[in-house]
Amino acid sequence: MAMPRRWIRERGVVKLLMEPQGAVVALTMRTYSYLFIVSKRFVGVKRIRTADRLVARAEYSTPKVLDLIRSTYPHGS
Repeated sequence: MAMPRRWIRERGVVKLLMEPQGAVVALTMRTYSYLFIVSKRFVGVKRIRTADRLVARAEYSTPKVLDLIRSTYPHGS
């Protein structure tokens, strides 16, 4: 049986995205979301505004999330 390409789980304020390109664990608060990202390009934590909805806009893809963070927050997050 083939593994699904993406695995997404949402439980309250915690969201988990796992795929072959990496993983994102998002802790969502009222104003900010804290993204714990593990991928080939980046391992670390990013803080983004919750209202920006970057993970959904990136179609739940780890590389696209990193690209959107870089374009939305050019001076870091």
